[in-house]
Amino acid sequence: MPELSQDFPRQWIEFVDPVDDTNVYRCDLTWLTSNWECIWGNGCKGIDAKNPDVGCCNLGAHFSDKADLKRTKKYAELLTPEIWQNFKEGNKNGFVEKDDDGEKKTRAFNGACIFHNRNGFEGGDGCALHILAGQLGVNPLVTKPDVCWELPIRRTYENVERADGVEITYINIGEYNRRGWGPGGEDLNWYCTTATEAHIGARSVYRSYEPELTELMGKHAYDILAEFCDARMTTLAAARAAKDPMALKLFAIHPADPK
Repeated sequence: MPELSQDFPRQWIEFVDPVDDTNVYRCDLTWLTSNWECIWGNGCKGIDAKNPDVGCCNLGAHFSDKADLKRTKKYAELLTPEIWQNFKEGNKNGFVEKDDDGEKKTRAFNGACIFHNRNGFEGGDGCALHILAGQLGVNPLVTKPDVCWELPIRRTYENVERADGVEITYINIGEYNRRGWGPGGEDLNWYCTTATEAHIGARSVYRSYEPELTELMGKHAYDILAEFCDARMTTLAAARAAKDPMALKLFAIHPADPK
């Protein structure tokens, strides 16, 4: 099944941040209540057809700020040769490089992020920092660069002056689709958010990504979002059970979800 178009009707919920009324959350209910899940190692085709086993880790990860880099460095220092395939290379030549615009990112090495262990490595396939999180008993969002654990959730900011002259910030929480990668996004050989193969999760995104969304929004805002998502899921299930076509038209369901 080919990837579906990125352009389709979506439903959004908008509410004021309960801890800061100068912020307003705009959340994509169509995406957050979809059945997407990461299928790396379980059918993921990767963004580069010539190197599919590394998923979306080919290019390395850009750091969001100095704190992100500092935190990643802290946990990189805990990695050992047993769980990091590129331990010698990383310690000898570092794990940070600059892109063409001078922005810092994790270094690409042999076709993938330097932290990515290749299939068959005894210490475990995939991200060494993810494996470290398991050893430490923490969520991977603690040990990995921000963009790695956020993907494919996308948080963006929009500063707006309302008609009453009050300045607010819209915080958008939505799908990190191909366009989120910038102009090069259309050149990716495959991408998962609109691929039916990846919409097989037993839980909706807002539940499977609860820790990540809580980190991005704060607990109070996440709880409000979850209430709206729960209500949507309950009423959608009722409409489906009733086989009511008019009621179902009220929901903008993600097209990659099972019909």
